[in-house]
Amino acid sequence: MAKVMSPNISSCRAVSFGRDGLSITVFMFILGLYTVKNGISRTFAWLDNAKMSNSSNSPFILVIGTGGTIAGLTTDSGNGGYQAGQVPIATLLAQIETKFSIKNIQLSNIDSCDMSESLLSKLGLQVRTGLADPKVMGIVITHGTDTMEETATFLELVCGGYSNNLGKKVVLTGSMLPSDHPEADGPQNLSAAIEFAGEGLGPGGVWAVMGSKPVPGLRLIKGHSSRVDAFLEETLPNGWTQVSNDLPIPPDNQWPWVEIITSHSGAIPDIIRLLRDRGVQGIVLAGTGAGTVHENLAPALEQFMEAGGAVVRASRIGRGYVGGTLANGRLGIALGAGFLTPAKARIALQLALFATAQPGAKTLSWQDYFARIVGLSEVR
Repeated sequence: MAKVMSPNISSCRAVSFGRDGLSITVFMFILGLYTVKNGISRTFAWLDNAKMSNSSNSPFILVIGTGGTIAGLTTDSGNGGYQAGQVPIATLLAQIETKFSIKNIQLSNIDSCDMSESLLSKLGLQVRTGLADPKVMGIVITHGTDTMEETATFLELVCGGYSNNLGKKVVLTGSMLPSDHPEADGPQNLSAAIEFAGEGLGPGGVWAVMGSKPVPGLRLIKGHSSRVDAFLEETLPNGWTQVSNDLPIPPDNQWPWVEIITSHSGAIPDIIRLLRDRGVQGIVLAGTGAGTVHENLAPALEQFMEAGGAVVRASRIGRGYVGGTLANGRLGIALGAGFLTPAKARIALQLALFATAQPGAKTLSWQDYFARIVGLSEVR
């Protein structure tokens, strides 16, 4: 660690070189003050960072900050609580070392449990813009862990094909502990995400890096509420391929309305009828087991489908495959969500409904889009 020197104005030397002498004199004076306050090694690190950020023609990693626990600070309550989305992304980046040039954008600074469709749209457009920049080597997004898998799904479906074709990675990362925790995992995750985004090896696409392990975006699952190693990777069968997509991004006020309904013991259909009457466009069933549905819910869901509503079956378990039709015949032709969790399936259904409503997409139904997203063998 650099020694912190006591302030000594005499250590600030004025150097003059011709007509530029005044500006250089001022710079050296400021540099001297910075040096005595912060130490020589930190001064040269600052100079090196300034050089990197000012080299406009050099390739760089774009880091987009959205908030989350990685940008959180502990509270004074004494109960281990913290407030997410408090620290700017520039401050987080200043705490790590990397061989890559970095540029950052603070898109938001929120708790990811408050992620909105409007912010997803802005993020998707920002990522597309970044990918189109030939100087951008890759993109890293700092994000809260609560909804990271939903954002990863969204980005894979609207940018996955584009990033794959360019060979550029879009990498989400975050942390389970706030930034000022003694054992904060954020710096390590952020460093690993930047290294992975910039390595230039392997395919592009959307990924997440948590605990230094890269996971394809659509396979990411948060499997524990508090453990540092909270994230899992959904294991797919041998030979299973994921088709990349570049679906249109809905404007923030044009996202289709889709809700998640859980099948459980003693379920009643009133909420389904209420949503139907209020104009909901799609329902994801978080079913029991392999997407099964309570007998009390099935008639209301079938009536919703007959009226033109979209229904997709997923499993409330959060792991495993849901496909085909139910053996007991309930819900008729309702599509299975494949390996998508209910939350991921909701994002996929919203994008499928929006895509089929666009000019030029009339030959494809939402079922066509959704089946391609989840890799179903049968496209309806």
